[in-house]
Amino acid sequence: MRSRIVCAVLAALLASCGRASHREPPPASPPLVISLAHLRHLGLDAVVNRRPVRIVSLYAEAPDYRPTPSPERDGSEGIASVDDVARAVVAYLRAFEFTGDSSARTEALGLLSFVVAMEQADGEFINFIDARGRPNLTAPSSRKSMSYWGARSVWALGEAVRVLGDGGLAAVSGARPALDRAVARIAREVDARRLIGGSATATSEALLGILALHGAEPSPRLARLAGAMADLLVPLSRGGATAPPWGARTDGANAAWHAWGSRSTVALARASVALDRPDLLAAARAEADVLWSRFLLAGRVPWEIAPNGSATWFPQIAYGIGPIVEGYLALADATGERRYGVLAGLVAGWFVGANPAGVAMYDAATGRTFDGIDGPSPDEVNRNSGAESTIEALLALQQVAANGDATEYLRYRPVGAPATSLASVPDRRDFAGPAGARLTVERGASGLEIVEPRASAPITLTYWPAANPPETRLAMRLAAAWNAEHPDVQVRVQPLPAGRSSEEVLLAAIVAEATPDISSNVSTALLARLVRAGSVVRLDDRTATSARLRERTNAAMLAPLRMPNGGIYAFPWKTNPEMLMYNVDRLAAAGVDPPRTHSELLAAFRRLAQDTDGDGRIDRWALWANLKTTWYERFYDFYPLYLASSGGRMLIADGKVVFDNPAGVAAMEVLRRGFAEGGLPRSNFSMGRDPFMDGTVAMKIIGPWFIREMDELKVPGLRYDVVPVPAADGVHPNERYAFADLRSIAIFSTTKHPDAAARFVAYLTSPAADQLLIEEASQLPYRRALATDARFTAALARWPTLATFATYVDRARDLDIDPDVVEIFDLLSEAYEAAAVYGTRPVREALTSAATEAQKILDAR
Repeated sequence: MRSRIVCAVLAALLASCGRASHREPPPASPPLVISLAHLRHLGLDAVVNRRPVRIVSLYAEAPDYRPTPSPERDGSEGIASVDDVARAVVAYLRAFEFTGDSSARTEALGLLSFVVAMEQADGEFINFIDARGRPNLTAPSSRKSMSYWGARSVWALGEAVRVLGDGGLAAVSGARPALDRAVARIAREVDARRLIGGSATATSEALLGILALHGAEPSPRLARLAGAMADLLVPLSRGGATAPPWGARTDGANAAWHAWGSRSTVALARASVALDRPDLLAAARAEADVLWSRFLLAGRVPWEIAPNGSATWFPQIAYGIGPIVEGYLALADATGERRYGVLAGLVAGWFVGANPAGVAMYDAATGRTFDGIDGPSPDEVNRNSGAESTIEALLALQQVAANGDATEYLRYRPVGAPATSLASVPDRRDFAGPAGARLTVERGASGLEIVEPRASAPITLTYWPAANPPETRLAMRLAAAWNAEHPDVQVRVQPLPAGRSSEEVLLAAIVAEATPDISSNVSTALLARLVRAGSVVRLDDRTATSARLRERTNAAMLAPLRMPNGGIYAFPWKTNPEMLMYNVDRLAAAGVDPPRTHSELLAAFRRLAQDTDGDGRIDRWALWANLKTTWYERFYDFYPLYLASSGGRMLIADGKVVFDNPAGVAAMEVLRRGFAEGGLPRSNFSMGRDPFMDGTVAMKIIGPWFIREMDELKVPGLRYDVVPVPAADGVHPNERYAFADLRSIAIFSTTKHPDAAARFVAYLTSPAADQLLIEEASQLPYRRALATDARFTAALARWPTLATFATYVDRARDLDIDPDVVEIFDLLSEAYEAAAVYGTRPVREALTSAATEAQKILDAR
């Protein structure tokens, strides 16, 4: 019935498309483009210790940018270094993580082979090779040691485990033993309370590697090591709020602070989250809120600061700017404070022209970053583009591209003459942005504060969340916080009317031209219809939402959500990856382990079906599968069983219906046997009654939203747990997928303020908002690596079993984005009723018939 209502409204919608659809307003500014082209250009093949590897050439001189070795002035160190290659690995891994570009993964693995080839079987590394692949054993900057190049090797290898997994790292022969030896070598230095290589920079970069490894493979040993490394960094802060060098973290009391490699702030901020150490966050803030504030008030970043506070302003290089940008962004992640993202964008403006020479140092078209600025004139720009400049720019800008606030303020420039001394900077400085926009930073009690001019009349956005109480309360709370922080953009919350489906309400609103600016309960079943009607705004080309997609997801998570033109038209907000929930005591009493395969599930059906009152009829069953043929009821029986065995394949592929495959047959057959053998009840039960809660059935397929209901009802004596939905026998665990039950946020094309709406959507999907979604609604944000992200550990622990559900966020599939998906599920429901529930038609015949009819629907378009 519901699908017929939706279809009727859809027919009216499509009939009125000519008058009801709206042309999508263009983005105010495009997202930041990250190009790896020049880094790839610098890549070369080499053979080191009889091992084929990839390397990155040290230099590339203008105008032809041919890769070249280091010049004689640098001691002719070689053609490539572990220092650069290890950082390039991190850049390539980040690119692969978001874009899914397999060539980036291939490059990372080839470069890792070089890193491993330079490890000396004891956790120490040599740095340089010459053009013939021979290691440089004599140069001080190359000697066998655990120094900068060893620290960066650990950073690269740790990131590889985080992004690729230990199995992915195994593609590089000897990589894991090399990493383990290097970690042990670092531990010896730390146990002796020595900085790695005597350097805060090297220690910080090694710490980033240890934290990445700990994130992928949590262990008390790694946590202790990371904590001890952070503890070495904390006391290196010198001076104070009014005393030079103003919180600068230096290698020693009499050492100068240098911009290059100043990564202690990013390392401490990330360690504070991973280790749940607020003291480390306070230490991370210390340098950023005092010293770096002076840089922004001065209007430029110095090259070096002496212990007495005197500054050397030139040269300026990417390696000096990038770590500050990354530090601010790490603080934004750790604190949720918007100002750090804005400040990161202002500093990162150096790359796109907000620098003393007024020259864009990074070129998105070629991927080149110039090597430096030697003075305040365009003529003093070093237009060569070597490895370090290219890599450091990419590392910083990749992070900027994942933060909407940083991206928004990237093209702002300081107004007025720069300060000549850090000791006498103004208390405020203006920045000018595109189209006459202005921003002021001013000194505050806890660092810089952001002051933005207020619009004469605020924009008002209308936001429709779902009508259920937890989501309505969450929407009200988030909107109130937004309104307090954004007086120029006010959000009015109006929950979707209760008693009607979201699809009906939204489709009717489109026909009546009465859509909100934003709605957060858009199902995938509805999305293709909205796009076909021109009713929603594309989001992956808006600055704020593009950045949030990069921060929150990866290519694999976005691939099933892209329309044929490659666009993302609704922001994937929350997911309810379905699992098999079971009654712990009933399974234990029957001697049944939680089933993982179809064979185990069928065995459980037989042992859990019981006649408890002796009347000869079964009155306790194994699993609940609904008898109703409403299309969405298949979300709780056939479809999750199908996805568990299909390797993530959905119902349609390349315009062809594919569900009449072995996974479909296996899913329908296990349900048929369950009904036929009495393991599943042929009953719909009374309205409002849940047979799992009252013990009538021992198992059900359900999502994490159900946990809150369980908590509110507090059924006495009911103990439950969850396992992945059983798959067909022989399916590898890594090939099993859950049904996502995804809900997305859409911006409707009737909005007059698409970019303001995009900023609000990015706010609704921020880490802080995601934490509230977990805590208040027991629902999971569609966020990569959620289960291992330390920022959400406490929130996930708030609800029983929620952390287990979270493990499948990355490996969940939703519905096909197809305008006729509801009708296709109707056909599946008819096949389910005939083949599984009542056995009036063979499984394969029923599926083949349903697939044939579904294909006719697709072909008729």
